[in-house]
Amino acid sequence: MKPPRVYVAHPVTCYGTEHEARSLAALRLLLPHCELLDPSQLYASAEHWLRAWPKVLLTLAGLVVFGAEDCSIGAGCVRELSDALAMGVAVVGFDGEQLREIDGLRLFALPWRDRSRVGTLVLGPVFEPSALFPTDFDGAVR
Repeated sequence: MKPPRVYVAHPVTCYGTEHEARSLAALRLLLPHCELLDPSQLYASAEHWLRAWPKVLLTLAGLVVFGAEDCSIGAGCVRELSDALAMGVAVVGFDGEQLREIDGLRLFALPWRDRSRVGTLVLGPVFEPSALFPTDFDGAVR
């Protein structure tokens, strides 16, 4: 059985940073039986993302989103998040340590908003990874 594919949405502004590396490493520990898709490794350009994202979306069991160090997310993350929700894909946020329910999005005021910084996620209660992808005692995804 193939592992569930989970897309790890995060802002382009944190690609290649220590924050990104720490967050991805922590998510690998939280979701060890999932195939994590890192957009910084999937797409060669914004144009490539625009063409490929709809096809990638159709293969997903889940989407985890985390913000930059200032907790901001950009327009790309908002699109990925809203597309996943519209398709019925399981969506959760990540606070650097735990998966959390997403309670909303706090948008920045227009003078301070741009494509790379649209707003911040409003994260809710802790979301247990086993609720997203239950595993048997041997670690096999059910």
